[in-house]
Amino acid sequence: MEKSESGVAFVCAALNRTNAKYLVIGGVVCILHGYARATDDVDILIERTEANAARVLKALAGVGYGFAGAWSATELLKKPITLIGDDPRVDIFTAGWTVKYEQAAPNASTVKIGGVQVPLIGLDDLIATKRTGRLQDAADIEALEQIRSLRG
Repeated sequence: MEKSESGVAFVCAALNRTNAKYLVIGGVVCILHGYARATDDVDILIERTEANAARVLKALAGVGYGFAGAWSATELLKKPITLIGDDPRVDIFTAGWTVKYEQAAPNASTVKIGGVQVPLIGLDDLIATKRTGRLQDAADIEALEQIRSLRG
């Protein structure tokens, strides 16, 4: 298992233990869809409820992301993105650009990484989260749209 995969499995195992509602988004999912690129973080899109935000923070604090324990669920939900820890860094999104958990969850899929169930944002929703104007995201969109067209 590669380092990025073990980081994803580590983070997702913790989130799964607290029954957090989340989807993995970002570079990890680009890689899993077949686009080889570098990433050093785990991006998650969470359901925007206080109860769920509390589960996410509890999960991360419980596996050594001490800073997660300093945040309240209310504080977490006030920001579109919160960065926590390192190795791997976890980027918690309350919205993925224009995509919210509630609209993306029905289109999600699940894969096993290191024996851990990992919920992934669907390809179309992933592309929508990449419409940020950043150069890396523009490159991701181009590659992901090629993958989508090959799959028909």
